[in-house]
Amino acid sequence: MKRSLYFDIDGTILGLSSGRPKSELASGQLELAIRESGFDDLICVGNFVEVVRIVSTVNSEYDGLGALYSLCQGTFQDEAWFRRVTRLVGDPKNRALELSLDSDWWYMDDLAHDYMSLAGLQAVFERERGRRVLVPSDEGDGADVIEWLRSARYPLQSTSEAAGDG
Repeated sequence: MKRSLYFDIDGTILGLSSGRPKSELASGQLELAIRESGFDDLICVGNFVEVVRIVSTVNSEYDGLGALYSLCQGTFQDEAWFRRVTRLVGDPKNRALELSLDSDWWYMDDLAHDYMSLAGLQAVFERERGRRVLVPSDEGDGADVIEWLRSARYPLQSTSEAAGDG
């Protein structure tokens, strides 16, 4: 089964106020953690996706994945791999509606609560926060992202097993 990672950019990969890569994710460290965790499908849910869609309607030659790769400012370093495994969410305003909950999905977004609530997925958010859903510190150094990605390397216990019921 494919392992899918839905990811935001501002506040998740880049510091919200600085617009710079979080220090623990810089110099390819984000890519390394993603690859070590076995993700083979990356879906960008960031608002920048809307910019890509608008510019693409005016300029069919616009390289949206290239622009996204550049926006991530070195947190990914293998551009060929990035292009091969990354796609854009259809509608970033309704990003949580596109989570494929019947697959091996993972979601990191500093606004995950807001978008999952908007999609009617509040119960899923409450159940999966800290497990399949990461709400990183929007101004942190990215250590929370790396730690969460490392925890994603291992199969999740069911909710009942985690509670000691299994």
